[in-house]
Amino acid sequence: MKTWTLLALLSLVAMPAFADPAADAKAHSEAFARAWNARDVKGVLALYADDARVIWSDEGEEANGKAEIEKLLTNAMKSFPKDGRVVFKSQEAIPLGNGYIATVGHWEISFTNDDGKKQTVQIRSTEIIRKQGRKTLYVIDHASVGTPPPNQPAAAGNK
Repeated sequence: MKTWTLLALLSLVAMPAFADPAADAKAHSEAFARAWNARDVKGVLALYADDARVIWSDEGEEANGKAEIEKLLTNAMKSFPKDGRVVFKSQEAIPLGNGYIATVGHWEISFTNDDGKKQTVQIRSTEIIRKQGRKTLYVIDHASVGTPPPNQPAAAGNK
């Protein structure tokens, strides 16, 4: 009986080491989309490491550390269209070792512009996520507006 108990405990302890980096990265991105769409600054901020760096190049925004990131998030959510929705579309996760995961992601933001037209903007992201235990945190979050599909103008200034 002691052998089975020991094996069960060892498997629980070892489980995070055998976790799937793609699943971890996907869960992290889905958590970001849920918190953003709920306009939950604290929920989004909780997904960043204390020393994280954000680069949202199309907005000309950069932030280093949680205090700056919180200001960036607060301002971004204030200017985000009221009907705006962030949708996580796909992601490639690349395990880097030592709990780090690089991602290349694709997102969509949909909203109604000032003249009543529905818009969809493609966002590309490149991120470094660090896994600590069961928690994942952004270390680097870089996002930019992707190239619009043919015959569709780019949405200037929208992220």
